[in-house]
Amino acid sequence: MSHIILNLINLYFKPRTIVIILGAGLLSCRKNTIDAVQETGQFVIENLGVTFGAWDKETNQSGDFLFTADFPKIFGEFGSQTTDYLGNPKILPTMDFIIKNDAFVFAIAEGIVEHIEYQEEVNDYEFSIRSLNDQSFVVIYDHFINLQIETGDTIQPGDPLGNARPYTPQIGGMELMVNNNKTRLSYCPFCFFNEEKIEEYQTKILQLMHDWEEFKGDTSIYDESSHVLPGCRFESLDNS
Repeated sequence: MSHIILNLINLYFKPRTIVIILGAGLLSCRKNTIDAVQETGQFVIENLGVTFGAWDKETNQSGDFLFTADFPKIFGEFGSQTTDYLGNPKILPTMDFIIKNDAFVFAIAEGIVEHIEYQEEVNDYEFSIRSLNDQSFVVIYDHFINLQIETGDTIQPGDPLGNARPYTPQIGGMELMVNNNKTRLSYCPFCFFNEEKIEEYQTKILQLMHDWEEFKGDTSIYDESSHVLPGCRFESLDNS
């Protein structure tokens, strides 16, 4: 069963070609990008779009997550290495979440819905929300159904966007990608996180990875020593 679902994940999550990998010290990506874009407004991420919670070992629920052995990972790190459905290697410039089908994903930052695309080959939607505070930034949300938004809508952090595309009757998956059209880089979301919330959400990500490894009985699933920030193997990746 797990092999079949892994193939489904590789099919639905489209390959993205990454050319240059950048990584440096703690949160230097934030400073360098703000200096580079020279905008009067500031792009700030307020959450990660999903609800985290304590792992209930009787129900195997944890906020929006339902632990099941069918999946190799419940969270895909920014910069994780995988293969596409043809077997070609790729590095993902996204954070990926495997969550319950009835969980509504919400906006991670303010902005305006700039583009919505129906992806016929996988029967789901990709859409982009461009920041109004700093228009060089756009958040791309991929593999959604049951959209709660339309092109031109003004979005605030926490607004419901839709559900993840189903993989099984209970569980689906979606991607988040933070791009800057001036630097032409995709960024780890923690590079631009609200400073009052960043520690809270980094702890949530670390706890989710720890709980998943305990559930699977394998402490090698996530290599936290390779992360420059919790849940991120790199600060930024070239998306040009």
